[in-house]
Amino acid sequence: MRQLPLALVLFASCLKPASESALVGTGAAITIDDKVAPLSEAPTCAAATPGTLFADTSESWRLDDQGLKVRGNRLTVADLDGDGYPDLVVHAVSSNVRQLQQPDGGARLVWQLMNRKGPDGLRHFVDETGNGLFQVRGGSDTHYRAAHLAVFGDVDNDGDLDAFSGTYDDPSKADITDRSELLLNDGTGRFTLAPPTPVRGGSAERLPTTSATFTDVDRDGRLDLFVGYFYEYYGRTYQGLQAQLLLGQGTGGFTSGTAGAALTTTRDGFEAYTNHRPAYGVTSCDLDDDGAPELLVSAYGRQRNLLYRNDGRGRFTDQSEASGFFGDGNVDFTDNENFKCWCTVNQQDPKCAGVGRPRIGCGANPGNLWGDGIDDQPWRSNGNTFTTWCGDLTGDGKLDLYSAEIRHFWAGSASDSSELLKNESQAGSGAVRFSRPGNQTTGMGLPRVGASWNEGGLMAAGGDLDNDGLQDLIVAASDYPDQVGVVLQQQSDGRFVDKADGFNLKHACMSGLAIADFDRDGDLDVIAGASTARDCSGIWKKGNEVRLYENQGPAGKSLLLRLKGNGTTTNRSAIGARVTVKAGGKTIVREVGGGYGHFGMQNDTVVHVGVGGCNGVDELTIRWPDAMGTTQRFERVPADGTLLEARQGEAMLYRVKLK
Repeated sequence: MRQLPLALVLFASCLKPASESALVGTGAAITIDDKVAPLSEAPTCAAATPGTLFADTSESWRLDDQGLKVRGNRLTVADLDGDGYPDLVVHAVSSNVRQLQQPDGGARLVWQLMNRKGPDGLRHFVDETGNGLFQVRGGSDTHYRAAHLAVFGDVDNDGDLDAFSGTYDDPSKADITDRSELLLNDGTGRFTLAPPTPVRGGSAERLPTTSATFTDVDRDGRLDLFVGYFYEYYGRTYQGLQAQLLLGQGTGGFTSGTAGAALTTTRDGFEAYTNHRPAYGVTSCDLDDDGAPELLVSAYGRQRNLLYRNDGRGRFTDQSEASGFFGDGNVDFTDNENFKCWCTVNQQDPKCAGVGRPRIGCGANPGNLWGDGIDDQPWRSNGNTFTTWCGDLTGDGKLDLYSAEIRHFWAGSASDSSELLKNESQAGSGAVRFSRPGNQTTGMGLPRVGASWNEGGLMAAGGDLDNDGLQDLIVAASDYPDQVGVVLQQQSDGRFVDKADGFNLKHACMSGLAIADFDRDGDLDVIAGASTARDCSGIWKKGNEVRLYENQGPAGKSLLLRLKGNGTTTNRSAIGARVTVKAGGKTIVREVGGGYGHFGMQNDTVVHVGVGGCNGVDELTIRWPDAMGTTQRFERVPADGTLLEARQGEAMLYRVKLK
């Protein structure tokens, strides 16, 4: 193989180069081609061919009823066998139910789908659910474990992605003894259970696990895990459960780190905002650009969201309110229709002065629709936050947030809408700050149909769908009337326009979402699940179908980059690394994520950057997620949509030859 030099500046070069064999998983079906030569001249940019179009290729990927008949709506994407192609893990909505290993015609609850090359040369999914990801602790020859979410990261630094498999154990149902588990990958996508650790919560503790994210909070090179849980008893109590931080030991084991990291909350303390939150999602990302990740909890039940700022060493300060992440600040409950019903039988109460007549039917006991002394409190005047997505939407190099919320007309203005939170943090200030430009300004509002409207934001995922260098966003809208997935294309002026129709990406009752370049042709594809609750059962009559929408272009060019940490000072999967690209007059920032959001969303850990009509990038900078903030810079990198690999401490990029 030819080995050509690459123009490179190492800002910190004290690390020893890692060997190739140590960086590629033992089961990897790839080879490393030539070292990548820089462009001989500065990159040039031409006008990109306009237009982006998606095609439903579910049949050719064998997701449809002629193939595997895949059903589910919690979707996770990760390259499980190291072959360079993203694979897919699917969970159905269920709880406390084990699936037969060989179902007798009943609904499948879990899927491990590997991305393979078919005899026709095209990619398709192969069902390899029996590869151990869903095995029962103690063994079972007949059933898979009850499991409801998964996120992936290299917890033992051996070069492949391991799994946290979360179990939502509903305490109101029979205990079948399954718990969340950590599973180790052998490099080929086959998993074995790690020894019991605090990740399981103990055999006696039943936890309604809803979310998890891999991250390295103390930047010691070993992945940690932040896990969120729902209510103690949904529908019976307002109490949530303590979110847990588990500190990685680098071998697959974890220790409890919640108290030591100053993340402890309390069972009560609602008025003081010290209480556990009923989490529907957790997120980790570096919001103040100091190299250390913050932790976020997306709270349900109109309770306040939580934002914990990292001091750089893995100890946290609650900046939920100071940052503006807790909610939009509107606590006016008087336009809540249930409150208006309550006022029809409590007209003498001063709070009811000037309150209009309700627009809903109040029933025989209108006073029962409102919890006086609870529903009128500020801690109950926020959002139903399902997912918080983190990424640079505004193009200023700072990671912004998008909160996906469910909101109903009857809840009034105190209930928060899905919206963008623009990062206004100042470097070195020790604080995280957001502004809320508002959906009127950004164009990101979800559609409201009729007087009795619902906003159904469940999930959100960002990516440059048209390779123009601007980040776009997809919002999975749920199972309420007239809800469809919203595809927000960013315009040159920073506003967003819904292009679901224009992109041929209109998916009703979207529930389940991931974005990845499944066919590795340089543009992002979209995979979506479907809800069958309420009105949606009339649309998706065959159940929770999963559809893959393949990006057909034409569109601009892109840079695809897989990062490999050194496995000592930096976690091998490079989760938390920040990539900055300068191309065509734009500065584009991406961060490698370890899972986020509602029931374990995760997109490809391969970084995708659209560069429009440019044939390369002027400058590529990688800040590795270690305690030193080690930085490498590459110049004149070609951007032709092929997969490149960067290895920490090595003075060149490699081209990955896919099979």
